[in-house]
Amino acid sequence: MKSDYKWLDSWLKEIKGKSVLELGAGTGIDTKILRSIASSLIATDLVRNDLLNIEELDHSERLPYESNSFEVVVASLCLHYFDWIKTEEVVSEIYRVLTPGGILIGRVNSKKDANYGATGYPEIESNLFIVNNQAKRFFDKTDLCRLFSEKWDFTYFGEKTIDRYSMPKTILEFRATRA
Repeated sequence: MKSDYKWLDSWLKEIKGKSVLELGAGTGIDTKILRSIASSLIATDLVRNDLLNIEELDHSERLPYESNSFEVVVASLCLHYFDWIKTEEVVSEIYRVLTPGGILIGRVNSKKDANYGATGYPEIESNLFIVNNQAKRFFDKTDLCRLFSEKWDFTYFGEKTIDRYSMPKTILEFRATRA
């Protein structure tokens, strides 16, 4: 088993017994862990997965949940596909569905992620590239601080190299609290 499959272990205290929304659940690696510790979980991705109970959802659109619905949102490697304005809109929607004091635990592409597109691809906006026919944004701490400057307490930031994929991938992991 790859060590990155256990990345949520460091966040267990933050998640245990809470209502959780998982954005970009993908193959459900994190979903299985979240399901075992959250009081309730809605896992979503662009593709529905009935076997893992993952709902189909495009999180670049308005989220179909009431305001203040979740204590935690987990967004691992799914917030970096948009231009800056859309990224701000997505973060605003996450803010809306979080309860006051709720937290966003996220991971995004680092500007140092040379193996997966941070260099050598056409740039369509500052730090947004077309990589294999798909837009991919790359962040640094300054970008995250800017993204979470209003209405958020940006309380954790770490740059890591993970082994989830065939080559090492450099990511930024963060925690932001809804003020």
